[in-house]
Amino acid sequence: MAESSLLDRLTPGDHVCLIFDDEPLRTRSVAAYIRAGLRDHHRILYYGPGGDRVEEELTTQGIDVRPALDRGQLRFGGEYLRGGVFDPEATFASWQAEIRETAAAGYRGMRAVGDMSWARNQGKQLFRYEARVNRIFAEGFAMGVCLYDRRLFSEDRLRRVTGTHPTTVTAASDPRLVPLLRAVRTTDPPGIRLEGEADLSNREALREIFEHLAEESVPTLTVDVSGLRFADSASVRILLMLADGRHRVVLQGCSGALRRLLAFHGADHLL
Repeated sequence: MAESSLLDRLTPGDHVCLIFDDEPLRTRSVAAYIRAGLRDHHRILYYGPGGDRVEEELTTQGIDVRPALDRGQLRFGGEYLRGGVFDPEATFASWQAEIRETAAAGYRGMRAVGDMSWARNQGKQLFRYEARVNRIFAEGFAMGVCLYDRRLFSEDRLRRVTGTHPTTVTAASDPRLVPLLRAVRTTDPPGIRLEGEADLSNREALREIFEHLAEESVPTLTVDVSGLRFADSASVRILLMLADGRHRVVLQGCSGALRRLLAFHGADHLL
């Protein structure tokens, strides 16, 4: 049950791609995620078809969702397609509106579940959207799990979509990696906190988060890497995007391995 224990332990800021190829795995995972959201006083939004079916499945998992549905803590039936067309900008804006509404209602966070079966025929705009939505999750209030059925997507498309998520979960995932990479913005000081591992598997997600961070107008950005267990050379190059002359970059908690990698890239001035 690795996938279930992992989803149960996610926190706001996480954006996870769950790849499954059987319905019991999907059901257990969604149930663990929603159960934790009810426990933590989060609002939970399920986007995609089959809301009635999901409610029945949660009941079989021992979750009485009717009270949460009645009070608006849990909602089914949100859609990515408007008039049969996917509009990434409109979807991005709708997430922002949902977050504002959730915060105003007094919830501690927002959880989204996205059934991505509708996206089997989507092109580059799907990958671009999945990367860009990391900007929302990195703010640290919302979290999301995107459900990708391996039977509907080619391996090439799955590789591309997983790269846009900080974490990918399958039935074979090690539950100790919870999650593989977590990136959450900080305000005091302005910057970002990284935990876990940054590598090829989540490179596009990291790039998008740092591009958004680079848009900040503050003179100094602090990158807390004390919780970063591993970073490859490409991830370090993404980090160096911030040192573009517009910002002073301060690294906190640099490990010996990361220090050596930065020095290799001629970034000694950041140490």
